[in-house]
Amino acid sequence: MDNSNYTSTPKLLRAVLVEDVEDDALLLVDHLEKSGFRLDWQRVDTEPALRSALRQAWDIVFSDYSMPQFSGAQALEVVREIDPDMPFIFVSGTIGEDVAVEAMKAGAQDYVMKGALMRLSPAVERELIEVAARRERRRTEESLKQLSLVVKQAADSVFITDPDGLIEYVNPAFEMLTGYAESEALGQSSSILRSGRHDDAFYRTMWETVTRGDVYRGTLVNRHRDGGIFYEDRTITPLVDEAGCISHFVSTGRDVTARVQADEERDRVVAILEATPDLVAIMRPDGALIYLNDSGRRRLGLAEGEDVSCRFIQEFFPEGFTDSMAGEVGAEVHRTGVWSGESVVRLAGGQEVPVSQVILAHTDEDGGVEYLSTIIRDISEQKRFEAKLQYRATHDRLTNLPNRFLLADRLGSALERVWRYGRCLAVLFLDLDNFKRVNDSLGHPAGDGVLQAVARRLQDCLRPTDTVARHGGDEFTILLDDLATPDDVLVVLHKMHTAFERPVIGGSHEIYITFSAGIAVYPQDGKDAEDLLRNADTAMYRAKTAGPSQYSFYAVDMNARSHELLSLEADLRRALERGEFRLYYQPQVELEKGRIVGMEALIRWQHPSHGLISPADFVPLLENTGLIGPVGEWVLRQACADLQTCRESGFPDLRVSANVSAAQFDDMELLRKVRGALEGQGVPPSALELELTENIVMRDPRAAAEILRALRNLGVRIAVDDFGTGYSSLNYLKTFPLDVLKIDQTFIGDLMEDSSDAAIVEASIVFAHKLGLETVAEGVETREQLAFLRKHGCQMVQGYYLSRPIPFAEFFDLLQEGRRW
Repeated sequence: MDNSNYTSTPKLLRAVLVEDVEDDALLLVDHLEKSGFRLDWQRVDTEPALRSALRQAWDIVFSDYSMPQFSGAQALEVVREIDPDMPFIFVSGTIGEDVAVEAMKAGAQDYVMKGALMRLSPAVERELIEVAARRERRRTEESLKQLSLVVKQAADSVFITDPDGLIEYVNPAFEMLTGYAESEALGQSSSILRSGRHDDAFYRTMWETVTRGDVYRGTLVNRHRDGGIFYEDRTITPLVDEAGCISHFVSTGRDVTARVQADEERDRVVAILEATPDLVAIMRPDGALIYLNDSGRRRLGLAEGEDVSCRFIQEFFPEGFTDSMAGEVGAEVHRTGVWSGESVVRLAGGQEVPVSQVILAHTDEDGGVEYLSTIIRDISEQKRFEAKLQYRATHDRLTNLPNRFLLADRLGSALERVWRYGRCLAVLFLDLDNFKRVNDSLGHPAGDGVLQAVARRLQDCLRPTDTVARHGGDEFTILLDDLATPDDVLVVLHKMHTAFERPVIGGSHEIYITFSAGIAVYPQDGKDAEDLLRNADTAMYRAKTAGPSQYSFYAVDMNARSHELLSLEADLRRALERGEFRLYYQPQVELEKGRIVGMEALIRWQHPSHGLISPADFVPLLENTGLIGPVGEWVLRQACADLQTCRESGFPDLRVSANVSAAQFDDMELLRKVRGALEGQGVPPSALELELTENIVMRDPRAAAEILRALRNLGVRIAVDDFGTGYSSLNYLKTFPLDVLKIDQTFIGDLMEDSSDAAIVEASIVFAHKLGLETVAEGVETREQLAFLRKHGCQMVQGYYLSRPIPFAEFFDLLQEGRRW
């Protein structure tokens, strides 16, 4: 039973009452309140209830002594187990003097008879004062124990002398360092350690320093008990008593013999290192420079006398290689002690040159890496020669395009990549229509000029990640890498046909170029490079039989699919003005309270004849046709309008999230459109959340950061969608102004069966919490997934277990229903 009674007096007393009779507890409370206390109290009468209550902070415990199920003596044991200093007063009507004495011995502070409560208030006042003193004494005793243990177990040598310098205490580290046992050192002067390497003036200066009350620090050359020499960094601190007189000297020392000997050895090789034309550096394991030779200073632009200890070797490498040094290179150095390979160094003036490099690990006596050294040699001339040879071997001399050998190599790498990430790619075989007539009528020089012009236009139609190669003669091969869907090939074909609507110049003639194209798509048209190239070639010959300027997919159903998409594209251009788009909403549920706190807006197309069309079919078309801009703006305005309807209907804390595509994110008008949607519907910016995928923000992290900061300044929330499926750098991600991290549903689906997915989800939640981000898990479909996410601290979830995306009217009904999960 919990009760709280308050008076106007400020003297608050938080008390636990161990009492089986409620009336007696109320009498006790009444007496204390009349005595000037304001009580916050809880009555308990069992051991579990008492243990539960003591999880909170209390000022005092009152306990009856005789209770049928739980005695006061037992209550005292529990309290002393949990808090040895907690004030504990027996308030009983049955306790005798002998029993009371035993209770005091067991740890009770006082006892008061129920019939004589006038002693209670003074006892409470006394204990509230004395408990602070008890706690302080206990803390002091614990600190002294810990300090004593630290000194005894310290790795550094410690000895204490009286004011005359006679040793009164040594720790085990002193015995190990000097060879003198404690029994041999006590009562002796510290001069037993003198080696003869320091003169009397040295010791006189040391003694004058400490006797005037200053701390002495210096390096001493001392003699071991067996006669050996060791070097010691020593600190001597005077201790002053209450009268201001020196009572003791505390000397702490650290063996630096190895360091001194290493310094001497280093001095012997410095002259050799300074003479070499290669860059030589010595650094700590974290890359902080210890030494850089003269050649290195000149190449890196450091002044001759500049202190390099505040510089890091990573400063002189491009960012990509510094990540590698911290990763696989560093791991190999620590594992094997050596790494050799090629890297790139940034010289004075910003020029980057290729170098060959060797990194060596130098270990201490325990096998740990104490420092690293590296030798770096400029190989730029060698690289230029190799690059020239490599280029000639992999490129067509006429067009400077990759040849079929380089194409095969890139195709093999691309296949491994898209297989790993579940993407697709396409190979296109292009053959120029009737090109033989150009050579026959205008001559081969004019034909060569046409091929060069065709190569340039094809390159202009492709992304930097794609490849166009000259296969031979008038045939070209194109690799379209990392496609979301096979439909993306049609966009490229459209660009290429548009590019050749203008004539090319051959000699002094304008020549209109058309081509036949065969297309093979991975994985349906082939699993390896050989199959894809062969099938694209087959499809190209099929296209040529249909006449000039035709294309053909190797798979027949793709040809039908392409015509279907072209038809959809025409309808899509009129869908916005006809009002055929719809917004569906999927609830986002807060796990702590089980209530809906947000909704994700998802676009649908209600086609007049085809019905509801999947976003997978029309969203790529929106992006490829440039319609994503106006349609995206409509989504923002409609989502804000629907949100405002909810807010005005009694749900003021609800928020809506909308996806932002790459094209929208690149739109210079994005900020204006977002502001217009908010102001047009009267929605506060904090109620709108914009979702962007990792890949969008990582295309150009610096530019993305500026756009995100502008949106954040507007007040809207920013979410990273599909977290874990892209190629983001965590180093960049942590610098973006983000609010929410959305864990992709691909990790949630097999969460309970796949330990790797579970680990990724758990790590993502921890990562988000460390950065102060909210977490939303997508694709939750089972009760077990929900329980896992709740257990590991995920704040919000969405998925079919809660609700599939539904029209606004159904979402509004669900919201008003007030359901809790």
